[in-house]
Amino acid sequence: MKTRAELKQEVKQLFKGRWRSAILLCIVVSLLSIFGILTQTSNGMNQATSHHTTDYSSLTQLPHLSWQLLSIMTGAVLIVLLIQLVFYFVVKIFSVGTSYSMLDWVRNPAREIHPVSDSTIGFTKQYAWSIIGLQICQAVLTFLWSLLLIVPGIVKAFAYSQTYFVYKDLLAATPNGQPRPRYRDAITRSRQLMRGHKFEYFVLQLSFIGWALLSGLTMGIGQLWLTPYRFGVFAAYYDNLVTTAATD
Repeated sequence: MKTRAELKQEVKQLFKGRWRSAILLCIVVSLLSIFGILTQTSNGMNQATSHHTTDYSSLTQLPHLSWQLLSIMTGAVLIVLLIQLVFYFVVKIFSVGTSYSMLDWVRNPAREIHPVSDSTIGFTKQYAWSIIGLQICQAVLTFLWSLLLIVPGIVKAFAYSQTYFVYKDLLAATPNGQPRPRYRDAITRSRQLMRGHKFEYFVLQLSFIGWALLSGLTMGIGQLWLTPYRFGVFAAYYDNLVTTAATD
């Protein structure tokens, strides 16, 4: 298995002279990250400068609200939650689709990058519903493990971390006309691949904290470079993980 330094050097070499392509490939995910950073910064500043007071008198009015008004309020809350859920899945599809294109680039360094089609590949019929399905399955399994204790849930989250990449490879290996791979097969294979590598992957993620803090100091602008760098390293990690497992 390659070291963190070797994986990062491999990605830097891949992007050498092609950083523009890397940035454009991940531009949507980067902009979403920047938006999140700016939103958190704004919320933090608002909380620091505002004085919250609780108007307990308003609580006494709740029993007097009509059922019609309560229904409208409940409906409004549900609509907001639905919009947030849709937005979450859209972001996830963008993220996973971009990581798929990055994996293809890692495996074929001479590959030509088409930013629009490559970054939106997750929305194609081939991947869109499977990404949503995999996300739901992972979330349910991780939640169930978290019911035992927080630590088992975190451990399983790392065990399932390669699920999307695995599913991509399983789908590519499925002959035309055959049933699509099952979600649980991708999750199981990810768990097998990550056996003995979970802490290693955890440390790999931690190695980007310094860059993330630096990006925060630039109001998120650094994400334009950090996002493709991270995506490239994680794609290279999976590719090396599969190669190592095949030779064992």
